[in-house]
Amino acid sequence: MGTYYKVGIIDDEKASATALVKELSRFPHFHVDGVAYDAESGKNMIMRIMPDLLFLDVELPEMYGMELLSEVKDAINWSMRVVFYTAHDKYLINALRNSAFDFLLKPIDKNEFEVVISRFLLDYETKTSLFDKQQIVGAEKSESSFMVVLPTGEMKMIKSSDVGFFRYVSDRKLWEAVLVTGEVVPLRRNISAGFLCTYNRNYIQVHQSYIINLDFLVMIHDNTCVLCPPFENIKEITISRKYKKNLTDKFCIF
Repeated sequence: MGTYYKVGIIDDEKASATALVKELSRFPHFHVDGVAYDAESGKNMIMRIMPDLLFLDVELPEMYGMELLSEVKDAINWSMRVVFYTAHDKYLINALRNSAFDFLLKPIDKNEFEVVISRFLLDYETKTSLFDKQQIVGAEKSESSFMVVLPTGEMKMIKSSDVGFFRYVSDRKLWEAVLVTGEVVPLRRNISAGFLCTYNRNYIQVHQSYIINLDFLVMIHDNTCVLCPPFENIKEITISRKYKKNLTDKFCIF
């Protein structure tokens, strides 16, 4: 029978998923073992079929595809490659190249699809472990990135190392990222503090309304975080009793 590669597809657009299944039917060694149309079903499907190759829509109704992967990455212990596909312009694909094995544009171009399949086969033959958790958005490395949707509807990639801290804006009911450039970037409303802290091991919540990047923490004075430049003038980040022990443990205070 030869080599058999298990494929999983997660896409809320059934027509797109069907088109992808049709393209894969041209390659007899690739079997679609699971198709999911929402994030929760997708996570369950990944763990059930343990695919060698996963096609994942960038934007699902509940969350981004990168968020979905971040939530399951610690449970994945087999070789897997992830191909994101999206209807957005190529500028987005170029911006996200480091976050996945490959990308495809919707509608799928046959030639581009064949290139992805060829790259997968080459990688599978030359590497022992295809799944690299460092490739997932939210993996713990200084150059990891995450994507946000701006109020204009545009998408923006942010390097996790560029975030000084996150601040919760209660009247807007959302978190915003404060960057080293001085830019303040609002995040989606359904992003939680717990999820933000998974993006980088140095992100730690110190207050109900604040998450800091430990790389910028200089000292703690009177239960207030003192940050290094360019955040040296920020005086608002206080530490609440609820989060103090976790912070002191992380910051090696004895």
